[in-house]
Amino acid sequence: MVKYIIACIDNDIEVLDSLYNKISRIVDSDYIVESYINKEQALIGCYNYIIAGNEILITILGQDSSKMSVEKFFIELHKNSPTTRNILFEDVATVESLSKIINESSLYQIIPRRFDRVDFEYIILEAIKQNAQDRRLRDYQRVLESAVEKRTRELNDINVKLEILATTDSLTGVKNRRSFYESSAPMIRYSRRENKELAVLMIDIDKFKMINDIYGHAAGDDVIKIMAQKIKDSLRKSDIFARLGGEEFAAVLPNTSKRGAQKAAENIRKEIENLEIKTINEEKIKFTISIGLTMLRYDDVDLEAILHRADLALYEAKREGRNKVCISKEELNEEN
Repeated sequence: MVKYIIACIDNDIEVLDSLYNKISRIVDSDYIVESYINKEQALIGCYNYIIAGNEILITILGQDSSKMSVEKFFIELHKNSPTTRNILFEDVATVESLSKIINESSLYQIIPRRFDRVDFEYIILEAIKQNAQDRRLRDYQRVLESAVEKRTRELNDINVKLEILATTDSLTGVKNRRSFYESSAPMIRYSRRENKELAVLMIDIDKFKMINDIYGHAAGDDVIKIMAQKIKDSLRKSDIFARLGGEEFAAVLPNTSKRGAQKAAENIRKEIENLEIKTINEEKIKFTISIGLTMLRYDDVDLEAILHRADLALYEAKREGRNKVCISKEELNEEN
């Protein structure tokens, strides 16, 4: 339990006894009255109490024969106990000392050496009262700061979660349409400016309605989730992959040639073709995907123009029997 220390410093034993007697009568067992004959001894004693987890409540400094100056004692004590109420006998310090004490530490009161000229007990009790008020205020501030810090963390967590919700498809955990557009637009601008190759894939599950009709919507959701994760794992971290809606997905592959994009699309198609999903009823589902591929062109106005070409290529893959990768006609015409 914390003890509150009242340190009395004077080289006159009678003064120390008088201080001890007066203070002891008005405080309880939570307070310890210590007597020191010089400032060095008092400073060491105060430091030991502070290290032990106690609080230096009041110092009362009178005359002593030590070499330590009055201002140095208060300044050094203030470094480790800034809330101490320091009381000084009026015949101890010079004006210069008082100036340093007030500017660099603190001074509660200056009192005459004759205790009968002041209500000494009232001064001590008032110092104790003010210290208790300050302590309650500090405790309240700590509680308030802790509450504010906790609330700030909660708000940050909420903001992070909201950002995730706003940019992530809730079913698959990959980017949603909004996030796809926000992430792809700067990449496309950069690729056009730096004359870098960039490929775009449109991906769609073949005959997805049939899967829902035969196995149910829960199984359909599992197909979408597992397929999305498989494709995400097969792409590079620099690639941008998203669910645009329903069973339709898109991917932007920066720094990728047409041949590289074809190879990546074929790898995805084969992986999904070989995938087998079990329903809760132990039914096996196998399915395929179709992919439309296009490359960034110098005259592309925006992402929509690129996606439109990739979408046309996707529908061409569907018309050609599904489970295929088709390149947009513009790329094919350039080859010819």
